[in-house]
Amino acid sequence: MLGYVKAFKPEMKMKDYELYRGIYCSLCRALGRNYSPIAQLFLSYDFAFAAVLRLAAAENGCSFVKKSCPYNPAKKCMICQSRGELDFCSHAVIITVFYKILDNMHDGGVKSKIIAYLLYPIVFLMYKKAKHLAPDIDKIIGESMKNQSVTEKKNGVGIDEATHPSADALGKIFSLGFDGERKNALYSLGYMVGRYVYILDAADDLEDDLKNGSFNPFAQEYREIKNESIKEEFAQRVTGMLNLTQSNALDALDVLEKKRFEDILENTVLEGLDFSRERVLKKYRTETEEKNIYTVE
Repeated sequence: MLGYVKAFKPEMKMKDYELYRGIYCSLCRALGRNYSPIAQLFLSYDFAFAAVLRLAAAENGCSFVKKSCPYNPAKKCMICQSRGELDFCSHAVIITVFYKILDNMHDGGVKSKIIAYLLYPIVFLMYKKAKHLAPDIDKIIGESMKNQSVTEKKNGVGIDEATHPSADALGKIFSLGFDGERKNALYSLGYMVGRYVYILDAADDLEDDLKNGSFNPFAQEYREIKNESIKEEFAQRVTGMLNLTQSNALDALDVLEKKRFEDILENTVLEGLDFSRERVLKKYRTETEEKNIYTVE
């Protein structure tokens, strides 16, 4: 997950924003507690969303206390006392980062490979612990990376086939440990969010991937683009894919039995994903076609 799944603050109530920021800070603390301060560098809002979602679906309540930030003692934030889901997400962060480093070591550009080789010894030690504490997460992500690699080596891979391994993995991680209808709804939501992120990231990295010769499901059609109007058509086509995926994610969220944090989740899946989409796709639009999704009259 790459920073696209983030709540949209201008549309949030203050109390919801404080809780959302508190879960983000709580996950940061979990990474430091379970691994090291270095692990906190790998935190992203995507994993904070996973924590909010799993806390929302969990049966147990979620109590908060105000604590000072260890890096800024003058700043206080709400800290979630429910460690189970936060620890779960901290393990997922480390395992995901480890497999991403392996991927960059084998298939990344020169800069990515250098960074990956430098990080590998440090992250590998964390990964060994995470794999021991969360073997199910390791199995899901490990199999997903293998399947993704096999898929990307095929010729003529379509967007549905390209998105499936990572989307399936996120669905399984979101729903791990739950059962019944709640498990199904969490899987569907995770799958659609994973699909959305993959498509958006592919559009975001497209030009760099073409320069580096890296796999991108949009590469072939984009090579045929000769003028700005076709760029806009590409942006519209990607927008259509993303809107359909987002609609399915909202349907899954609606079905999910949520115990808490409903407004935060709806904000993230609706306004948050909208904002990420327009931030990425504006490079393909003319100025007159760019959308402003937050206008004050």
